[in-house]
Amino acid sequence: MRRQFVVSGDAAAEARRRVLRELHDGVGPSLAAIALGLRAARELVERDAGAASRLLAALEEEAHGAVAEVRRLAADAQHPPVLARLGLVGAVRAHAGALAGRHPVLVEVEVVGELPELGADVEVAAYRIVCEALTNVVRHAGARRCAVWLRFTDRLRVEVVDDGVGLPRVAEPVGVGLRSMRERAREVGGTWAAEVPEQGGTRIAVELPVGG
Repeated sequence: MRRQFVVSGDAAAEARRRVLRELHDGVGPSLAAIALGLRAARELVERDAGAASRLLAALEEEAHGAVAEVRRLAADAQHPPVLARLGLVGAVRAHAGALAGRHPVLVEVEVVGELPELGADVEVAAYRIVCEALTNVVRHAGARRCAVWLRFTDRLRVEVVDDGVGLPRVAEPVGVGLRSMRERAREVGGTWAAEVPEQGGTRIAVELPVGG
């Protein structure tokens, strides 16, 4: 006898929203980084075929990672593969490193304090927020430098600061990426803010509970 599982309209809508957000925040930035890398490889191939070949090999690995992420979503797994392999700090450093050489932005990752035990949902939220913030920097900010700060005290504090053009001065976040970051922080009991510092650029500041 076949067992049937019925999903309510609200639950189905929430599941679709979650998957779409995961695609936007996870696979989207990965594919954007790969596209930037392919452009860099195309420009590099005539000047330095060896360097272009090494870059293409790295891009192939990242494409495999994007495929694995899609499979993870299909299987409804809890963590992106890179988090399972490297942990939060390693995953953030890897993502920042993947942007190096593909866009004229220097990304520095600074860690303050000792990494506590994080809830799985908090770890995923922090990683997705950083990835989305860096995607915004690369695509829209016109920045030369960007710093990612991970501070571990009683709460997990995440900051992404760039020296780009800054945000429109509006009361509410605009754009899917900004709204997605805010929602991710709130869903795990955290706070999110975006501001334009006096010296210019954009600062994304998030505080998340350590335990999740």
